[in-house]
Amino acid sequence: MYAKCGNIEDAYQLFKQMDANNIALWNAMLVGLAQHGNGEEALKLFKVMKTHGIAPDRVTFIGVLSACSHSGLVSEAYEYFHSMHEKYGIEPEIEHYACLVDALGRAGRTQQAEELIATMPFEASASMYRALLGACRVQGNTETGKRLAERLLALDPSDSAAYVLLSNIYAAANQWDDVTDARSTMKRKYVKKDPGFSWIDVKNTLHLFVVDDKSHPQADLIYDKVEDLMKRIKEEGYIPDTDFVLLDVEEEEKERALYYHSEKLAIAYGLISTPPSTTLRIIKNLRVCGDCHNAIKYISKVSEREIVLRDANRFHHFRDGICSCGDYW
Repeated sequence: MYAKCGNIEDAYQLFKQMDANNIALWNAMLVGLAQHGNGEEALKLFKVMKTHGIAPDRVTFIGVLSACSHSGLVSEAYEYFHSMHEKYGIEPEIEHYACLVDALGRAGRTQQAEELIATMPFEASASMYRALLGACRVQGNTETGKRLAERLLALDPSDSAAYVLLSNIYAAANQWDDVTDARSTMKRKYVKKDPGFSWIDVKNTLHLFVVDDKSHPQADLIYDKVEDLMKRIKEEGYIPDTDFVLLDVEEEEKERALYYHSEKLAIAYGLISTPPSTTLRIIKNLRVCGDCHNAIKYISKVSEREIVLRDANRFHHFRDGICSCGDYW
């Protein structure tokens, strides 16, 4: 519960106080550390677990492989993957293959990931292709992205993620006609994109924001705070990454379109409505975009706050201008 609510420190303290001979406790801690980007700590814990004579199970290896994936430890991921059967007699399941595919994709080894998918004894899941498509977006790999999107849409023609990620890839490559075509196909097939939103709990009240949201009672103060933050972080060296704007408009308009993403609005509200030492905990239903991730690093520095953001993939802990993911997500 502590780990899933963004407080990995208290989760670890509680774990250490317990008589942890139950595999479920170790698995919960391992998976929690992996989700928070503490990959090397998770792998150390796995070694400690073995010294206690506790045999790992299939869930343990999901935590271990996730830890490798979130920390860029590809060779280690392969070692642990092969050890499942060789050392422990555990046959890898599709979830374990998915972790390995994810590790390869995050490391930019999309071709190797595709080869793994082709040779594994399971049909590839939509989530595998989505993970690789996301990796193609980060790496600007347009051709592989198009191929993977076709495979994903063959599995599920109504998967909005395929169209959205493909649009993102085209937009980053300034292929605006292709962006328009992808969006038109979505409309023609009545495929709706999941709306992005972020929320923050302040004094036991949930405050939810969408992009350009002006519905909050304190919208004016929130927007003033965002403007102030953007000014301050630019002075610190922040440069808006307009590749994340899916509009063929002037650069200045693109910058302003980035200002009011839902997570920035949630953070601005948190800053104006909580005491200076409070850790802000934000949840977003989609993956945080690269520009927001960069901006939040700067915001954590200028505001002298710790900001914990849970997106669709993992937890990000921002403190003093640095994120726990090491910009690897």
